[in-house]
Amino acid sequence: MDILYLEDYEDIFEYQLMESSKENKDYFIRGVVSRAGTRNKNKRIYPINVMEDTIQALQEAVTSGGFVGELDHPPTPKINVNKISHKITKLKMAPDGAVLAEMVVLDTDEGRTLKKLIDGGVRLGVSTRGLGGVKPYMGPLGEGLVEVQPGFKMKAIDVVFDPSAGDDGRPNFVTEGVTESGIHLGHTRKLEQVWNDVFGS
Repeated sequence: MDILYLEDYEDIFEYQLMESSKENKDYFIRGVVSRAGTRNKNKRIYPINVMEDTIQALQEAVTSGGFVGELDHPPTPKINVNKISHKITKLKMAPDGAVLAEMVVLDTDEGRTLKKLIDGGVRLGVSTRGLGGVKPYMGPLGEGLVEVQPGFKMKAIDVVFDPSAGDDGRPNFVTEGVTESGIHLGHTRKLEQVWNDVFGS
């Protein structure tokens, strides 16, 4: 089985500016970063059990600060230390296959650029990077699809400007709304409920 470099795009449904005791605010990004059990925009299907194993294998890296992402999407799965903009602090899968993550923006060169983009209201998306094998999919979700095989390794979750188009041909971006507690982009009651169900309130 060939090992392929896989990249996939999803929406960032929400990001928030969180007040902290520091002089500067902490910037947290929350949202759906991947989906298992359904076809994605790149015509791949991640079986639920494959994604569960992947997420379980990442928990130690998430807890220890070893799972990170870059600003923009590099052409390889290699992590470029000088390009890291954020680290993933939470990662779990909801029962429907939605993979939820929380990321904190770091005080690096790339992180500071990301903060400026957020402050400027720039629409952003998210991209996962990984390594794994695929085979032609032979199920009820459609033709011309491939199925990611066991052993898939997610390497990073990056913040990008131009996510790929959805099945309807329209790009998926967040939309802005301002509240007293900060900036919420694409915030929905449904996401908040799912988030609390998965991580607790």
